[in-house]
Amino acid sequence: MRQSPMLEYPVSEFKDRMAGAAEKIKAAGLDCIMGSSKAMVCYLTGLRSVAWKSKLSTPGLIFLGADGNFGVVGSFSAVDTAMYTTCLEKEDFYFFDASGRYGVALNYYDALCYTLRHLGFTKGRIGCELSGGFHLHMDIAMFNDLRREFPGLEFVDSSELFWDILAVKSEAQLRNLRDAEEINRRAAARGLEAVRPGAMTELELYREIAKAGYLAGSEHFTYMSVLAGAGRALCAGCPASDAVVIPDAPGTTIHVEGGAVRRELNAPFTANIVVGGVQPEQQPAWELASGMIERAMSAVRPGACAGDAAEAMDAFAAAQGKAGWVVQPGYAGSGIGWGRIDGPLLRAGSKFVLRPGMTLTLTASVRHASVGVLTLRQNVVVTDGGCCFLNGKTVEPLVV
Repeated sequence: MRQSPMLEYPVSEFKDRMAGAAEKIKAAGLDCIMGSSKAMVCYLTGLRSVAWKSKLSTPGLIFLGADGNFGVVGSFSAVDTAMYTTCLEKEDFYFFDASGRYGVALNYYDALCYTLRHLGFTKGRIGCELSGGFHLHMDIAMFNDLRREFPGLEFVDSSELFWDILAVKSEAQLRNLRDAEEINRRAAARGLEAVRPGAMTELELYREIAKAGYLAGSEHFTYMSVLAGAGRALCAGCPASDAVVIPDAPGTTIHVEGGAVRRELNAPFTANIVVGGVQPEQQPAWELASGMIERAMSAVRPGACAGDAAEAMDAFAAAQGKAGWVVQPGYAGSGIGWGRIDGPLLRAGSKFVLRPGMTLTLTASVRHASVGVLTLRQNVVVTDGGCCFLNGKTVEPLVV
């Protein structure tokens, strides 16, 4: 391994990542894994490429064995980017080239087949990213061809193993996540300064917030939304509207959601800007959602199961006699870092064991006529003694 000009972490960290992943692969009873998502490839190799965002190409796919043997498959056209950003040596890459002048094959599929045979991964169990929000970075026909080509290989879903490999963050990664959260904070603060209830549309406010985030250093934002008012809060996945004017009625809640990205790591955020402050009839919803977050935090600690946080949230709502207010019973959030939602999922019954260094986003959603749906989010880091805020408390209302 080597320190390339744009490698974002020390080579020693990548060596530890590879060794740790190989140990987990062996412990899971697998012979190797096929990591095709941007998260897994970047985490293990440092490889960066604009092609990840274009979705027109596959900059790299990594095979990693339980014995630590590995290889990355990619296009020869990406070799310069690969060598400039990754910690790997050129001989660790198996490039394909349609011209036939370079590489091990003329196309991606043949390069995958060549690499599997060359590394000796032709029998046994191979773990893949087949569920939980991950994708193969290849069409299903190619994946099925690969399965037929290697009848001695059993392709199995190992999403929880991939989550486990990615879950614990180094100190350097935590610094980047905290930077991303600080960008979120600045963007939300700009939204609070810029909002003009009764004279501004959701989209106009969205632009102010997004611009502030980019100027503060975000490399990208995961999907952002700005929804104003109780009726709009009931929408799921709605974009900011250029027709909806933000109401100026006291208690109008402007729900802002998104997440800044720093060095490939994402810290999701949810901010609630409240016109005139929280009104008396809205207070019970805020108290319930805030209490659910607090109870979830008390359940997050090393050795606890991911499901404990969701069960703690539900128990709190039930004790308040308001279980019916909860929008997502049995769910308290997820891991964060590589995407807006990573593993582990904090859902009731999950036995995924939490460890120090994991980063989680705790979310509580409450339905009430006065607010529509109120969602609070708090990002935390699992510590030896429990958990702490990633970068401060983020569930308080922002009053305009």
